[in-house]
Amino acid sequence: MIMGLTCGYDATAMAGALLLVTDHFALTTTQQGSLYAAPAAGWIVGALLGSRLVNTLGRRTTLLGLTLLYMAATVLTVTSGDLVWLGSSRFLQGTAIGIAIVATPIFIAESTSTHARGRVAVLYQVATSLGCAMGYICGYFLAGGGQWRSMLAVPGVLALAGAVTLIRLPETDHWRQLRKDRGAGSTSGPSRPSGVLRTMLSPRYRTLTFFVVTLGFFVQATGINAMVFFSPRIFQHMGYTDTFGLLVLPGFVQLAGAVAALVCALTIDRLGRRPALLTGTALMGLGHALMVLVFAADSPGVVGFVGLIVFTVGFNSGFGALVWVFAAEGFPGHLRGAGASVMLLTNLTTNFFIAQFFLDLLNAVGGMATYLILLVITVLAWFFVHLLAPETKGRSLDEVQSYWEGGRRWPATTDTPAAHP
Repeated sequence: MIMGLTCGYDATAMAGALLLVTDHFALTTTQQGSLYAAPAAGWIVGALLGSRLVNTLGRRTTLLGLTLLYMAATVLTVTSGDLVWLGSSRFLQGTAIGIAIVATPIFIAESTSTHARGRVAVLYQVATSLGCAMGYICGYFLAGGGQWRSMLAVPGVLALAGAVTLIRLPETDHWRQLRKDRGAGSTSGPSRPSGVLRTMLSPRYRTLTFFVVTLGFFVQATGINAMVFFSPRIFQHMGYTDTFGLLVLPGFVQLAGAVAALVCALTIDRLGRRPALLTGTALMGLGHALMVLVFAADSPGVVGFVGLIVFTVGFNSGFGALVWVFAAEGFPGHLRGAGASVMLLTNLTTNFFIAQFFLDLLNAVGGMATYLILLVITVLAWFFVHLLAPETKGRSLDEVQSYWEGGRRWPATTDTPAAHP
């Protein structure tokens, strides 16, 4: 939960601070985007490092180390004196977050029971959404005094709390067994990066690799981080001008998303992953359609506010809650870190371009065209999920692994009905 709060607050802290930082450093629109592109680039580096670290150091040790890195980077961020310094420290924070997004779902998947795994994974998204809301609301209370450095200091405190919690937790049994197998000279999986990639592209895992890579792309291409990063600017385009409208209303959007993720957490192990993904993606499309209406018909800003809530509720009850579960569940232990990293690498590469260029796109073509593009991508995402996403409710990690290895067929020895196309 604490890791989710940290990641969520980190994502929105700069959104509020950006209103002040822009004036402080006299930033252009492109430079504003670079303050999100810098951590986005760090997330990519973290994704590349994450797979190796979780397999070499262990899941828990990796998480503990990244909290220390994040705290050090936060100190550099709040003491920054120019744009390069601020961007560089944000890059280091992003690197820590990138590693966290690889390591946390694996730690959750390997530390919880089969019947609780989906619920616990979704609770991580609840915490992330609450962290996003905290970032906006703290920004509102600190904006009056121009305290953008204080806004950016809070996640360092959250990371410290995460480190204290992790010290008390044990390493996962899966990683202990993986280390034991390596020590015994087991050949159950490749250890070199080239061997891992070759295995993931082999006929046995090719479909799963394609699935997680494409899913990682759609998570960002449908626009979630554009909404999270730039909500104050989006609200400005919808006609809002006061601090309450620019910072508190986006916070309410994230609180609604947290409630949606919590409802998903309470029902996911009964209703299943696949229905949640399909329903959530449909709601995301509806939210984008409302945003198109706002800009096309000059509708009241409240319609856009509702549209952003609908989109965020859909994301947090579908993609946001469950996307990382598929990578963590589908690959065997020796490929699980690589699978999460591949999905994250695709996700964050897409995120980098959105972070850098979304504001430029919004200013260049306007809100209607921007949200129409996002709507089309979301429709494509819905059909992709409908065609390829399996139902993994009640399945053990071994069963899910056998499903993908067996050409998307569930092992005949289980009695749980399959729900997949």
